[in-house]
Amino acid sequence: HFHDCFVQGCDGSVLISSNPGSKELPEKVTEDNRDIPADAYDVIEKAKAMVERTCPGVVSCADILAIAARDYLHLAGGPYYPVKKGRWDGKQKPMASLVYSNIPHANSTIDDLIKLFSSKGLTLNDLVVLSGAHTLG
Repeated sequence: HFHDCFVQGCDGSVLISSNPGSKELPEKVTEDNRDIPADAYDVIEKAKAMVERTCPGVVSCADILAIAARDYLHLAGGPYYPVKKGRWDGKQKPMASLVYSNIPHANSTIDDLIKLFSSKGLTLNDLVVLSGAHTLG
């Protein structure tokens, strides 16, 4: 969810694979996202398929991703928080070229992190909380 929201907004674009013959690489294949385990994508796809069988065309992949992230954090002992539903899946083509400048890196300074989080409308407290939650992911 973190890797999705920080790039083009919480639009599910990190879930999208490239089309055969496409010259633009999708977000999910970048160096910054390669450590996301394949089974994480599988869980989202299975949840989406189950929801689609009951409510076809109603729930977005972006909502599934947000709910799954919230529930995983809660099951790991973290807080349960409300998730607004009604997200739209991205209409923009997911682009690998947008990932690097929008994701924190191991060598980021605290000033780099504050600037990045601030550019997303987030506070220093958000930085600390999301960094800790990211460790669980």
